[in-house]
Amino acid sequence: MNAPLFEASQYLHLLQAYWWPFCRILAVFSMAPLFNHKSISIRVRVLLALALTIALGAALPQPPVIDPLSLRGLMTAFEQILFGVLLGLALQLVFTIFMVIGEVVSTQMGMSMARYNDPMNGVSSSSIVYQVYFILLVFLFFSIDGHLLTVSVLYQSFIYWPIGSGLQFLSVASFVFSIAWVFSAAVLITLPVVFCMTLVQFSFGLLNRISPAMNLFSLGFPITILMGLLCVYLTLPNLTEAYLHLTRTLLDNIGAILQEAHRV
Repeated sequence: MNAPLFEASQYLHLLQAYWWPFCRILAVFSMAPLFNHKSISIRVRVLLALALTIALGAALPQPPVIDPLSLRGLMTAFEQILFGVLLGLALQLVFTIFMVIGEVVSTQMGMSMARYNDPMNGVSSSSIVYQVYFILLVFLFFSIDGHLLTVSVLYQSFIYWPIGSGLQFLSVASFVFSIAWVFSAAVLITLPVVFCMTLVQFSFGLLNRISPAMNLFSLGFPITILMGLLCVYLTLPNLTEAYLHLTRTLLDNIGAILQEAHRV
């Protein structure tokens, strides 16, 4: 009489080993670049997370025995969601850098009013220049097997952040400090374009002082846009090298965060 109940409890413990990884993987897919794109529906995202959980479930460390319906079980599920969100945001930082670059360049060109619907970040609009960068980043992401790198980072997170280990303060602090790296990298990449556009605007300001009768609004605005497009065209060949360098730095930062959590 008790045999079916015993077998049901065994199946419950077996499914429990897949439930915690599923929470973390689904949280990563909701924040990781391209996986969180609005063109990918929630059903497809859940199916991808479920398929990856089944594929990685047997290779992951054995989780502790926790009742999923208890308070500890709920806190463990919330912990896995936080881990996944933290990893997804960390993987998103390179795309955030180029989003900042697109906003800065478009503002310097005077094209900040030219907006485009941005389903990637869930906002109503973003700059046209960033959309150009985003299309190129998509091709670069798949050319370096970025989707496989995301899976590898997910697997390593279960090694260094095992289920039930708790959320470490040092790991969260390292992620918060890495936000400064986003702005510094964006400034270094946009510095040549900003310098050229500032020089062009300074020249037109000087011409306005020399010849106030010139209509600089009708002359300076198109020339500023043309110079901005020329600067973008000249800096595009270095986009691949910059993206690869930023990706390596990002992976090193994620590795440092995971190792800090392992040492704690």
